[in-house]
Amino acid sequence: MSLADLEKRAALQILSYLYRRRSATRTDLRKNIKAAMETVYSALDVLKDLGLVEESVDDSFAGTKEAYLSERGVIVAKRLVEIEEILKSEE
Repeated sequence: MSLADLEKRAALQILSYLYRRRSATRTDLRKNIKAAMETVYSALDVLKDLGLVEESVDDSFAGTKEAYLSERGVIVAKRLVEIEEILKSEE
């Protein structure tokens, strides 16, 4: 897998969101990054395959899945957020 995989399907937005929030359900992601649920599922699959995101099941909420960054994901997302901040400061 490569950077091309991250360019697809809102993956970069999910990394940034999880870095700032630490964790989120799939529904939270869909609402906050304004993407279709199918897009969120697809992006999470790519991010999991890259070892950047992990998910756990919260049995107290009918098996709701909570996504969070892996150690590797934190490193990648931190760099991504730094790039976002540089781009915003140039506006």
